[in-house]
Amino acid sequence: MILGISSLGHLIEFASRKFQDYFTIVFNATEKCLNFVEEHDLNLVELVIEPESIIVDGNKWKFIDLVNSYSFQKQVHGPFIDISLCSHNDTISQASIEAYINTYHICKEINANIMTIHPGIANSTMQSMRNYNKKQLSKAITKILQTINDSNFTLCLENMPQTAHIMLDQDDIKDTLTFINRNDLFITFDTSHFYTNRGNVGILWERFHDIIKNVHLVENFSRKSDTHPMLGSGKIQFSKIFQEMKNFSYNGPLIIELASSDDLLQSVDFISKFL
Repeated sequence: MILGISSLGHLIEFASRKFQDYFTIVFNATEKCLNFVEEHDLNLVELVIEPESIIVDGNKWKFIDLVNSYSFQKQVHGPFIDISLCSHNDTISQASIEAYINTYHICKEINANIMTIHPGIANSTMQSMRNYNKKQLSKAITKILQTINDSNFTLCLENMPQTAHIMLDQDDIKDTLTFINRNDLFITFDTSHFYTNRGNVGILWERFHDIIKNVHLVENFSRKSDTHPMLGSGKIQFSKIFQEMKNFSYNGPLIIELASSDDLLQSVDFISKFL
């Protein structure tokens, strides 16, 4: 297993200050995150590209040159705000497909071979529509995979909190993946999202250990929220999760994903005892 951090906490930190242009926020947050990884001898970072549409023209190469000036391993979390691959609205689904394909091209420029994507939000009021959402998701992911057509690239679909109504517990994940029916799609396992759905960690790893290629280590206090506090401060049973990962010889990325970069050092120290 290789421990790293997400740039999410730094992005939230910079976005909470007096507003600058959004590229400056993303650039400065990314730079501070990369410096943290280097200064604390970590070997991996997951960069949140949100949104990918700001990384264009001269800004694109400024961002790429920054990231490539650091030698450790990188992977990417694709955009997720206003993204919904599973939307019943074809226009929204298509725009989401294009956003992820554009992000893939950024990944290739920074030698990032893993990208996490979100399915979007399924219908919250009409439960009968959710199978249609899964069909839409299947079509969208097939388009992405056929377009990138890259056997050296790992596309990971993340499990979602209960408010997303899709990719929830181990059974809904199984049902969703059955709709998608691809052997070149993998899973990012988010510990907090799974907790909100009262998922069974043992069954999840037994069923999907061969396709879980990325893990988000996220703390939580409540089934109804997803606030990303400091690791070890909430109710997530990390000892059980690590035991399951070891039972199935997981040796992939472990990404600490927090809402505040101030909590990173304590969280790294907390999780290191499980490695």
